[in-house]
Amino acid sequence: MTSKNENNASVPTSASNTPIAIDDDESPLETNSDPSLLPITSRHTSAVWSDFKRKRVGDVIKAECNHCSKLLAGGSKAGTTHLKDHIKICPKRVCQDLRQTRMFGTKKNLNDKNDTMTLAPYEFHQEDGRRDLAEMIISHEYPISMVEHIGFRKYSKTLQPGFKVPSRNTTRKDIMKRYELEKENVATLLRKAKGKIALTTDMWTADNQRKGYMAVTSHFIDNTWKLQSRIIRFLYVPAPHTAEVLADALKESIQSWNLDLRLSSITVDNCSTNDAMMEILKGVFPYGSLLLRGDFFHMRCCAHILNLIVQDGLSAVVSNGVQRIRDSVVFWTASDKRVQRFEQVAKQITPECSRKLALDCKTRWNSTYEMLSIATSYKELFVVLSARNNLYKNPPTPEDWEKVEKICEHLEVFSKTTLNFSGTNYPTANLYFPKICALRIAISGWLLSPHDYVRKMADIMLQKYNKYWASVNGLMGVATILDPRYKMALIRFYFAKNFDEHDFEIEVSRISDLLRRLVDEYGSKMGKTQGSSNQQAFDLGSSSKSNEETFMQEFAEFLQQDKDSNCGEFKDDKYAKLVGELEEGFETCDIDSGTSGLCTE
Repeated sequence: MTSKNENNASVPTSASNTPIAIDDDESPLETNSDPSLLPITSRHTSAVWSDFKRKRVGDVIKAECNHCSKLLAGGSKAGTTHLKDHIKICPKRVCQDLRQTRMFGTKKNLNDKNDTMTLAPYEFHQEDGRRDLAEMIISHEYPISMVEHIGFRKYSKTLQPGFKVPSRNTTRKDIMKRYELEKENVATLLRKAKGKIALTTDMWTADNQRKGYMAVTSHFIDNTWKLQSRIIRFLYVPAPHTAEVLADALKESIQSWNLDLRLSSITVDNCSTNDAMMEILKGVFPYGSLLLRGDFFHMRCCAHILNLIVQDGLSAVVSNGVQRIRDSVVFWTASDKRVQRFEQVAKQITPECSRKLALDCKTRWNSTYEMLSIATSYKELFVVLSARNNLYKNPPTPEDWEKVEKICEHLEVFSKTTLNFSGTNYPTANLYFPKICALRIAISGWLLSPHDYVRKMADIMLQKYNKYWASVNGLMGVATILDPRYKMALIRFYFAKNFDEHDFEIEVSRISDLLRRLVDEYGSKMGKTQGSSNQQAFDLGSSSKSNEETFMQEFAEFLQQDKDSNCGEFKDDKYAKLVGELEEGFETCDIDSGTSGLCTE
């Protein structure tokens, strides 16, 4: 039933035939069966009314939020500003404005082929776009001039018409701003770290410029006990790259970050120039601030030591054969036509082999190993091709292949260790120790080979191993002792396999003495001194293939047999107590008395 007002406007009535008054004289746009609801008329032109209902509450007209049901003033004199303000902060409103929303695709899991599209709030900010543009150029090493390319500007306008592509100079400023921000973040992280800081450095030559650059990376344990690595300098070093020039560049880098008093070690490659550089730097920094007065200030790169060991072994027994294989790989990868020819013949003769030939980098032995292991799978193919192509001369001989195949079998253990040492997520020093010991055991076993060239290679490798690994083994041994799973037991286990009875006692004592010296130094810095006159030896107890898993199984049996000897514990209760105090007090120690970030990269 309806009734008419004085202007003959029809309005709905309630079930009791009582008219509901409205405060305007326009025709209603919508009605509702709820008697307390009032219609939204043509006078209510604001877009905000799509989120509200007009409702009579007693004698007052209210506006009720469609999302949270909150009541606000809704009369003709109340206006709509307060309604708009509420919509902006309404806790139950999913989206704001369709013009400020964006479709997002999500997947429940990576294998799900169907995207679930959702509409979510979105607000464009020019600053965010400029920041992401600078990050993209940095990450992918794009030229800054790309921001002025017509195609890039057109593409950016298509993606976001509101984004104003900055100029080249503005983008350069954005990149430097990001650099300064990241630099400050690294500086803050270094300041908060309580422990010592280790550095690694190396020289790099740009192919297109033939200029030398020095990279300096810091390694340290943060306050959450996580290993952190951060590049702190990448600088151009003018020629000539003498020891003095390199020492000055590295010293400036260290001092610019105020790391003079916090250094534990600097790890470099093995070369005479680096040796001389480290001698210069050792006299520059405060003597008493270095770990054990500089005994471990100069550390040699483990991966580079492995490279020297293998390269020396290979050059002594199969240098000519390796060179012939290298020349063959160079020949058959020199052009697309030759590569195609090689692959065609390979499908006929060795269809089970699908790996592509790879040329090695002479300074990275593992790339040489990869080149040889791939080439040996095509040895029959090289013989066939030498008869079909007159330009292919001096192919590898049958003796070359025999030696290389046998040597590659032995070098597999080196390949796995090198990959572990060169990984992106570096394992900690205590995990290195078993691998290094397993290498020495393997090399010693090769001395019993029936092949004279394998025995010769093993002898040369063992000499190089013993030359470089003494100091590195010491630090790795200390880290192993501090591993509660191993303590002194693993040291004794591996050294018993590597040394005779006399050398075993000497080597184990060397590791235990090093740990004692470190404990004394850290204890003195924390005000907890321990006189050396009362020091007693660690409890060494009694000690009684060639792959790491087998050794660890043997180690488990070794522990079970040696269980009653308390292997790995101190006989000196005072030292055991001091170590416990050091562990408990670490979190409150000052910067100079923190743990050292020992780097064995």
